[in-house]
Amino acid sequence: MSARKEWIRVAYCDDIPLREGREVLVGNRAIAVFNLGEKFLAVDSRCPHRGGPLADGIVTGESVVCPLHAWKIDLQNGSVQRPAETPACVKTFATRVEAGMLLLEISELSRCPASNVQAASSEGASPGKT
Repeated sequence: MSARKEWIRVAYCDDIPLREGREVLVGNRAIAVFNLGEKFLAVDSRCPHRGGPLADGIVTGESVVCPLHAWKIDLQNGSVQRPAETPACVKTFATRVEAGMLLLEISELSRCPASNVQAASSEGASPGKT
């Protein structure tokens, strides 16, 4: 069964400074979008550790460092890079640019493997909780 997908306009590209993130709301979901210069990447806005605001983190390469406890999240696939071997991740969203506007592909399916989310939750690292 395939999930329904749609592209949603979320921001003007010029409103997201180079090497920074911004939080956008799509319905009641907060999504962090990042301008890496040659491309934009997007992930769920909350760190899987303690719910820190990833859009406020420091961008390093194609990763963001959470401003609360320095967890490093890969913006390409949503996996946690630091601390090492942490079985947690955040959902990622496909992006595209049309006429200076950033669009996100929103679907019902997550790119974050369910087994990783369950493992993180069982270890006390549940998304959205501070």
